Formats: sequence, C-alpha cells, structure tokens
Amino acid sequence: MADVIAFIDGFNLYHALDARDAQGCKPYRTFKWLNYWVLCQRYVTPGDRLAAVYWFTAYVPWKSPSGLAKKARHRKLVAVNKQLGVVVEWGKFRPVTRRCRAQCRGEYRTYEEKRTDVKIALFIQKLAYENAYTKGIVVSGDTDLAPAIEMVAALNPQITFVNVIPIGQSSAELSRLQNTSQTHMSIQDLAASRLPNAVVLRGGGKLDCPMEWM
Repeated sequence: MADVIAFIDGFNLYHALDARDAQGCKPYRTFKWLNYWVLCQRYVTPGDRLAAVYWFTAYVPWKSPSGLAKKARHRKLVAVNKQLGVVVEWGKFRPVTRRCRAQCRGEYRTYEEKRTDVKIALFIQKLAYENAYTKGIVVSGDTDLAPAIEMVAALNPQITFVNVIPIGQSSAELSRLQNTSQTHMSIQDLAASRLPNAVVLRGGGKLDCPMEWM
C-alpha cells in the first residue's frame, strides 16, 4: 500500500473549468462546485491510501462588484473543502502594468497571480524529503512544475507521480517525465466529484452552490 498526496494547481484547474467552447459557452462551469478530495481519490490506485490533498489557490483582490462576487463564491468553496479535509495553501495576486495589444498600445494596470507554481513545487519537494508520500498526484498542466517532479524522481526513484491534466488541456512535456504517468481529467471524473447543491456544515447551517455554478 502506498501513501498518496495530491497537489492541486487551483488556477490551472479553474481556467480549464472556466473555458469557453466554440459556441462561446462554458460547458464545465457547473463543475466549479467540486469536492477536491473525491476528485483526487479517483486517481488513486485501489489498495493505496489518499493521505492528504493540498489545494493551492488565492482570492482575487479587485473590489468591483464582479470581483467581490467571485471572491464570495470562492470563500464558499474553500469552506466546504476545508470541512472535507482538504488543506488550502495560499498564493497571492500582485499589481502589474501591461501594454494593450490593440492599436492604441496604451498601458493599463491589472493583477497577476503569483507564487502558486513555486509553492506547489516546494511542497512536492518538501513532503518528498519528509517521506510523507510514495505516490504523488499532480493536478495541473503547467510545465513549470516539471523541474520539481524531475528532481524528486531523480533523488528518490521509489516515488512515482500521476499527472492529471485538467479537462480540455494537454501537456506533452509533463507526459515525458521520469517516474510519471499521465491521465486526462474526464467529464465522468467531474460529475462524480461535484458537490451536492446544498452542503450541510458541521455544527449546523449549510452552504448552497452559487447560482452562477448551477
């Protein structure tokens, strides 16, 4: 029996679930209301034990009505998954100046998410060094995580990884990593892992799925 730890790249997964299809629709929007523990359990080999799930994410910082609404939905999802035993590790957004690609070529201020991929890489290495797992599940299509996985595989060949590519994405580079198998997230995985529309909290009360994700 192997001890398994899952590492979820929250932004990579979110953008996959938020993607539009050729008709401009968001077919996976309803699956933003996910039980991350159940999702990761689907990639655990029978007989192995899912010991921990780490979800790396950050709240959006903008104060517009849409930004505040997005943060409120995110808070709900965090509260539910914490109750399920998922460990939330926080990144952050930082303000940046970018140049418009249109004809005006003007500059504008926006935010970009920082630290998430670096923090995932550090946790992959730190927990391997502590012998906390013998199998790792990495839910991400971000090739920036490749060096961390390669280093762990080189230093401890007994540790293996399953790279779960979020739905609709691909990553040829991650598929070639040593001691790593790759699987693609399916609509069946998402459907089996979706939370009920109303989640009862410990100690009373409940949280409802945001209307935008229904």
